[in-house]
Amino acid sequence: MKTTLPFAALAAAMTLSAAASAQTSQPPSQPQSGQSMEERLAALEARLGATTQVQFGGYIKLDGQVSRYTDGTRATALIGDDFFVPSTIPVGGDGGGVVTDFHAKESRFWLRSSTDTDYGVLGAYIEMDFLTQSMGDERITNSYAPRIRHAYATFGDVLFGQTWSVFFDVAALPDLLDFVGPVGTTLVRQAQVRYSPGQWDISLENPSSTLYDTNNLIGNPGTLDDNRYPDLVVRYRVPMQRGSLSVAAVGRELAYRDGTSRESEYGYGVTVASKWMLGDTGNDIRAQLVGGKGVGRYMGLNAFRAGEIEADGSVELIDTWSAMVAYRHLWSDQWRSSVALSVAGADNPDTVAATTPKAYRTSHVNLIYSPAPRLDLGGEVIWGQRENEDGERGEIGRVQLSAKLAF
Repeated sequence: MKTTLPFAALAAAMTLSAAASAQTSQPPSQPQSGQSMEERLAALEARLGATTQVQFGGYIKLDGQVSRYTDGTRATALIGDDFFVPSTIPVGGDGGGVVTDFHAKESRFWLRSSTDTDYGVLGAYIEMDFLTQSMGDERITNSYAPRIRHAYATFGDVLFGQTWSVFFDVAALPDLLDFVGPVGTTLVRQAQVRYSPGQWDISLENPSSTLYDTNNLIGNPGTLDDNRYPDLVVRYRVPMQRGSLSVAAVGRELAYRDGTSRESEYGYGVTVASKWMLGDTGNDIRAQLVGGKGVGRYMGLNAFRAGEIEADGSVELIDTWSAMVAYRHLWSDQWRSSVALSVAGADNPDTVAATTPKAYRTSHVNLIYSPAPRLDLGGEVIWGQRENEDGERGEIGRVQLSAKLAF
């Protein structure tokens, strides 16, 4: 749901109300000058010259998760307790018992504005939620800090700010209760400058290199910020009457500096994402294929790194790929279900550590009930597996119950 507040109309209503109160000699049932209230509002709004529209909305969501790991007691990072992150599946440990986590951190709010000008429409959007923050704990008040998700402005075909990468097609994301879902998705938000003429999107996006440092040449930081050039992403959205289809490609520099020298390589990736509507039933199939050399953090919530720093200091990029397919079925106006299957793999160099992940497999099945508009109640069963280079595997089984009310 969204609420719209036209600034000029609000100001006009306040002005007319004050004027009506002052003119007590005229009966309220007789409109002045033969104009209706709507006509007077429109005339005053035109005189004020303000045409900015503001919308706000969001939702409240509670997630309850019961998880069991085959090779550990919990996720290897706290973020894995809030939502499913494949790379946090523990491998090589002893199986633990069942753990339960409740949180409302996915709740969010957003604000959007649109202003008509002589040169075109100026738009702005900002959105926040409370996930992934270390500011807060579960001891007493569960006070968590908000984090920025989106913050961007638009003018005509140009966008600047932070939002979804052009390499990620939101339309292909499955209808799940889990925050992200399958490992095969390409979910990235980052700062960018984007130009979108017609069916094309062309963007320069914030670069960041993720490299394995098996030989500990630079201290194995995982994420590096030594890039000279932004990531270049181009996408074409194929016109379709029912559903969507997009093809995107990314070209990126992967680089690091060890204090005395700088090494870099250039990687690339391609993704095809689609959503097909099945007749007039409301059912649909969503799918995505991703492949490339040095795709790294763009795939599966940083499921793999983009390359490895070799013993001689050179960068060897890693071939990665993934596939995802999901089916959504509407049982009735109030009941719906989704099934999603996904797999991802990496052709790591022979020199990486034995504990380096080489493959992931995930599945999601849910049932969602909407007893009232904007209210969703549901349950979801999640399974995930991580396989390392040494052949060791770890699995997670999770049941998630969620309640969500949009406003």
